[in-house]
Amino acid sequence: MPTNFPAKVVDFSIIIPVYRGENTIGPLARQIRQYFTQSGESFEIIFVYDCGPGRSWSVIQELRQELGPEVVKAIRLSRNFGQHNALICGFRLARGRFLVTMDEDLQHDPADIGLLARCQQEGDYDVVYGKYDTLQHSGFRNMTSRMLKKLLKLGLPDLHPDYTAFRLLKADIARYCLNMSNSYTFLDGYLTWVTNNVGSVTVRHQEGAAGASSYTLTKLIEHSVNIFVTFSDLPIRLLTLTSVAVFLFTTLYSLYIIIRKLFFNDLSQGFASLIIAIGFGIGLLLLGMGILGEYIHRINLKTTRRPSFVEREVLS
Repeated sequence: MPTNFPAKVVDFSIIIPVYRGENTIGPLARQIRQYFTQSGESFEIIFVYDCGPGRSWSVIQELRQELGPEVVKAIRLSRNFGQHNALICGFRLARGRFLVTMDEDLQHDPADIGLLARCQQEGDYDVVYGKYDTLQHSGFRNMTSRMLKKLLKLGLPDLHPDYTAFRLLKADIARYCLNMSNSYTFLDGYLTWVTNNVGSVTVRHQEGAAGASSYTLTKLIEHSVNIFVTFSDLPIRLLTLTSVAVFLFTTLYSLYIIIRKLFFNDLSQGFASLIIAIGFGIGLLLLGMGILGEYIHRINLKTTRRPSFVEREVLS
């Protein structure tokens, strides 16, 4: 069950994982403050420093002094745990009725938080994603992102097609994720386990600051593979189905060889026994691998308990 709410609640908690953001988190925090000053809603910004290069932690401390400790909260992790683990860590500190997750690189416009909030109110959604009208990446990156997204949709049918890193979540929904521990953390995968009451609204995807993004194509592919292995049962299902098909085929072929040997006896000496031993044996081995894979998949889902994050310092 989700943990209790902190005593003092604000309207919005903006959670930003920071890896390589020393040049962008300052302008981003000021834009967020400007938006909420105009909207009149109470807010807080929670930076989760994920031990990246540069002096991002020092910049976060300077922003805390500039904007005030009631506005800027911060968590410094003990090592790099990854973007999704950093976000979930930020959920622990959040006091908002709604939580908004944003990237550090200025590609998400704080003014679009209002679009997410209006969409949530209209449909009373548990989660609202900000889907992009056009992506401000390179053509190759856009193509690979779309391709990997389609593959993930095959592996995780419940995954919302418009999922992005720009999200609005109800606080109680977000806190359910704190109790989850898996071999690989994928926040949007966790959310599919919690709710299917999800909406989306079109937002702008701005051109990011040069050199700010740390998501390379290699990391994107690695991220997708980890999601498939951890959250999707499609690979093990394909192995199981293939194993059953091969087992049935080799069994039928072995029976055909036995019948032909008994009634026609026109096969070379030793051919029948060799085919039966190899064919039936391989089929049985593959079937066993498929069954073992099913058990391993379930063990993986149940027994992985390594920590998703470790807090070294908290500025609340």
